[in-house]
Amino acid sequence: MKKWILGIYRRRSFDEKIEEESNSVVNQKKLIDDYLVDKDDIMIYKDYVDDGYTGTDFDRPGYKKMLNDIRKKKINGVIVKDLSRLGRNYIEVGNFIDEIVPQYGLRFISINDKVDSYLEPNVMDSLEIPFKNLMNESYSKDSSKKMRSSLKASKKSGNFIGKIAPFGYLKDPEDVHKLIVDKDAAIIIKKIFNLALKGKSKQEIIEELTNNNILTPSVYLKEKYSIEVGKISRKWNTKMLDTILQNQTYIGSLVQCKRTRISHKTHNIVRVPEDEWVISKERHNAIIDVEIFNQVQDILYNRNVRVNKEGKFYKYTGFLRCSECGANLYRLTKIKNKKEKVFYYCSTYIKTKQCNKHYIQEKELDEIILSTLNQHIELVCNIKEKIDDTISLSRAEYNAEIKKIRIVEIDKELEKYKSLLNELLKDYKCDFVSEEDYDDFKQKYLYEINKLNIEKENLKINKINSYDFEWLNKFKKTGMIESVDRNIVDSFIKNIFVDNEKGVDIIFRYSDQYKLAERYLKKQNNVI
Repeated sequence: MKKWILGIYRRRSFDEKIEEESNSVVNQKKLIDDYLVDKDDIMIYKDYVDDGYTGTDFDRPGYKKMLNDIRKKKINGVIVKDLSRLGRNYIEVGNFIDEIVPQYGLRFISINDKVDSYLEPNVMDSLEIPFKNLMNESYSKDSSKKMRSSLKASKKSGNFIGKIAPFGYLKDPEDVHKLIVDKDAAIIIKKIFNLALKGKSKQEIIEELTNNNILTPSVYLKEKYSIEVGKISRKWNTKMLDTILQNQTYIGSLVQCKRTRISHKTHNIVRVPEDEWVISKERHNAIIDVEIFNQVQDILYNRNVRVNKEGKFYKYTGFLRCSECGANLYRLTKIKNKKEKVFYYCSTYIKTKQCNKHYIQEKELDEIILSTLNQHIELVCNIKEKIDDTISLSRAEYNAEIKKIRIVEIDKELEKYKSLLNELLKDYKCDFVSEEDYDDFKQKYLYEINKLNIEKENLKINKINSYDFEWLNKFKKTGMIESVDRNIVDSFIKNIFVDNEKGVDIIFRYSDQYKLAERYLKKQNNVI
């Protein structure tokens, strides 16, 4: 009696539902073991398993190992549950049956298909096997198409579709398609964005994170949740930073369908054009403010952003914008009479000529900002003195008063947006606006209403407690400044807008607190 040394091959795709027990690798093994109970002429050399691999792609480790052992003549046969476990690619499965089996004199057994090349060699030459291969491939193609279509529809509905939540978030235990903030990881995310906002280079950010023993995302997930995401990397690198700093997930949006498989027959992934991405906004709580996110993009990723010879950011990098088109300003150095002069031009004009050719010299800008900033510092210090003179309340009581003022303002803003919604509905019913515009504006108004309601609720439950004297003390401590540098710009300015007439509009940090302090003093019958 001839002895056969067989390899068992088992496979299950992630595309197949877990509940399909018949195709699980465990049940495949049980079926094969039961079949071999009374087969005295068969000995098993090795069990080759590919769990989580599609049948249309033959670049599988278990399958490749099995082929290698066949070529080395370590086994002279293969047993599978059915042909679909071997694969769902008609050509590749056909090649195995028609070429590899006869070339190496293999005994091929497919239990459910009732195929045994040794006992019934004629069945290998029949039309039955090619037909089943075609049916398996057709099933795979149809199944893959349906699944991709279903997933894309789910993504368009704003559902998160992914095995692991992005770093900084967790899957909501009550709904796995929604994300909730991971507070500890969010601290790391905020720190990275704040460092970038301060003009730190990527290498400086890496050094800061390393020196403070901040865990990398893969290490964090492994140590805190026992989640392994690819290779564990214990050292921060620029790729990690880019992944975080360019991720719109942190502003509350879901960006999906950025990549796709070329076909159901391969694992090869290609990048999808940006205009075909599925973007869903305001799907979860944001970790990073949109304004901060955009500013960081300008600082680190806009090609017009410049650094000095030491690799440091110039003092206005990421802050200067065109008043007309909103684009950032391009820094250009000119040499005239052996003297260096720095100018800022609208980047839209530089690239496309579609905006006005307006510019401002850095020297002029310095003078305007220095003068305006000192005026602002003087005003803030004046407010600080008036508050110190008039306030007899504790800091907590002052905060309470400020919150009352803000709640009144929120109520007025809510009424405004509710009125806008009512007017929008009337215009829609009268066909003054299209359905598309109606939906667009409706979503914008509802978003603002929701944001205001959240702020109001947080104020009521004392979740927000930022109305304090610290910002006032910061201005007083700084005093009058003599020159403008990067630290000054970063500390006191949010944005600088330059128009066609070299007019400069400076948006200061703490402007909300400043306005509230003004209103508080007016409420105390002090005219500023």
